[in-house]
Amino acid sequence: MLFLRLVQKLDPVSVFLFLGVVSVVRLLWVWCRCRLPPGPLGLPLVGYLPFLGPEAHLHFSRLSAKFGPVFSLRLGAQFVVVLSDYKLIREAFRREDFTARPDSEFSNILGGYGIINSDGRLWKDQRKFLHDRLRRFGMTYSGVGKDQMEGRIMKEVEMFLKTLCNEKHAPTDLNPILSTSVSNVICSLMMSVRFQQKDPKFNRFMNLIAEGFRLFGTLSYANFIPIMRYLPGLQEIIKKLAQNRKEMAEFFQETVDSHRETFDSSNIRDLIDHYLLEIQEAKAAGYAGDLFEGKDHDRQIQQIIGDLFSAGMETIKTTLQWAVIYMLHKPEVALNVQEELDQVVGRKRLPRLEDRPYLPYTEATILEVLRISSIVPLGTTHSVNRDVQFGGYTIPANSHVVPLLHAVHMDPNLWDSPEEFRPQRFLTPEGKVCKPEYFLPFGVGRRMCLGDVLARMELFEFFSSLLHTFDLKVPEGCSLPSLKASTGVTLTPDDFRVTLVQRHLQDSSVEFLNGPSSLRKAGAH
Repeated sequence: MLFLRLVQKLDPVSVFLFLGVVSVVRLLWVWCRCRLPPGPLGLPLVGYLPFLGPEAHLHFSRLSAKFGPVFSLRLGAQFVVVLSDYKLIREAFRREDFTARPDSEFSNILGGYGIINSDGRLWKDQRKFLHDRLRRFGMTYSGVGKDQMEGRIMKEVEMFLKTLCNEKHAPTDLNPILSTSVSNVICSLMMSVRFQQKDPKFNRFMNLIAEGFRLFGTLSYANFIPIMRYLPGLQEIIKKLAQNRKEMAEFFQETVDSHRETFDSSNIRDLIDHYLLEIQEAKAAGYAGDLFEGKDHDRQIQQIIGDLFSAGMETIKTTLQWAVIYMLHKPEVALNVQEELDQVVGRKRLPRLEDRPYLPYTEATILEVLRISSIVPLGTTHSVNRDVQFGGYTIPANSHVVPLLHAVHMDPNLWDSPEEFRPQRFLTPEGKVCKPEYFLPFGVGRRMCLGDVLARMELFEFFSSLLHTFDLKVPEGCSLPSLKASTGVTLTPDDFRVTLVQRHLQDSSVEFLNGPSSLRKAGAH
């Protein structure tokens, strides 16, 4: 507080000069104390921030080519280490030293709750709990619950296709339809809720998420230069983000309260019920206060729902959008996928997960979409909570550690002609699917994406069913959608429309869209 009073009495130029000197002195002291990874020089106070630009992943790739696979730079007050070699990323992220999360304005707003931004024992306990409960719901390719999980997904796939059939070959924006369908999968899993596309509560919920991502983007400088959070304009943004989080929390709390009123320990319906059961058992055993490391139970559940929803919906929806765009650019690939589906699945039902081993080209196409789009190009930022020796360098405590996944997926030393869309790169000469160890779309290590199995299930079911049912065409008079991404929290495509032409069926009907029972009809391989 004394420091803040002193700063408030100084004029802005004096403040920046003072902080600039402090920054330089601190950097020189660290350089003298240990061997830091090489990297570019920045400016006092702001470091390298002014030179970074909006496409940080591309700029980092250029810096990696100059300074090597482990380089560092200062972004404001934060020391950042970037890893661009897949072996180093794997080595680092399997070590417990690298499992911390950075301290930022965003994490301050969340208060240490949830799974994505939590740390320490709370994170370990929550991850173990979620991993176990999600497996019970079928987030595995075999075993208990697989059929139940596939049923949840296929219910939404069928509704998705029926909605598209109603478009009657009109140019269609898939974004809102995909948002509803993909959201309903995760909502059914977490809280036994599904929404209609025009539901005002759902639309408000989606707007809050979109607004949250946008507002968070405007805070990027404040995350690296903490004193900026006291500027009047940013104070308003921080306040708005807090209000945004509060409104979403109230929405989630209504669902938690409803579950609490109807809770039946002999009939566990979803993830919220599992949390309520865990709390009930903890209270009975007398350790309820330790369950969430002393944190508020309801708020932890709220943030878990928010974390899983935002991560699970946005990434899958965006990947499917890129898949459609690449099929429009590569109609020969789409045709190969359809021919494989017709041969294996037939024309009287939709693809199922059990078909997947017999559809290697379809699977390879999805993997190539994941590789070339790399929608989370910088992965998720980790941190170290003590000085760490790594790769011949010292990574100081509290450094941010960034896995540059985009560089790995576009490395010409690993992939032949990486700029080209070629599904066959994931196939062996014998036609079997092969995923190399440098393919990291869901991250790697101790904090690897919890929902990778669910994501792969959804991508397969939505993509294969879409191409099995429709031919994808560029609307008349329109040009091909751009392959250039808009950079934000994820790499998203620009708005586009597609014309969907229903494919010919052997019996000239839409039998497999007429009801859930048709999804279970026989259709031998």
